[in-house]
Amino acid sequence: MQNIIENVNYTLRCKLQILVSFLSQFNMGIDAVAEEIDNTNLKTAMIALAVESKQYAKEISKQLEQFNVGGSTEFTDHVWKQIEAGIDEQAGVTKGGEIIALCNNSENYFRKMYDDVLQEYLPYKNLKEIITCQLFALQSAFMKIRLLNSLRF
Repeated sequence: MQNIIENVNYTLRCKLQILVSFLSQFNMGIDAVAEEIDNTNLKTAMIALAVESKQYAKEISKQLEQFNVGGSTEFTDHVWKQIEAGIDEQAGVTKGGEIIALCNNSENYFRKMYDDVLQEYLPYKNLKEIITCQLFALQSAFMKIRLLNSLRF
């Protein structure tokens, strides 16, 4: 029985570490993209998303520390590169297409990673609430960025 609990905890820890890793890389990537945006409202929304993702990584890392688990960055670059490749493929010729593709690709990866964590047994109620709130806030931020992007043309 103890072995089963350890395996569940190991799987959960790995998924949380991957999520923290991606949140950290996403922060840097979205911040770099935001610097190239000339529309003030859109740029501000993207910078806010970068700040939020950094905060979310810290929140999850703090929870991992409470469970005596360190962070990991081994999968970070791989996922961000997939998002960038997806942007190039999906952007098309429409104005603002790159921002739409960035939002769609990023949101899909976030949803998958958060859903993977939420499907695991979360023995800590506070952690489940944090993860759920983060997911909803990210979805809202992407919706806001898409709206602001469409309003600028």
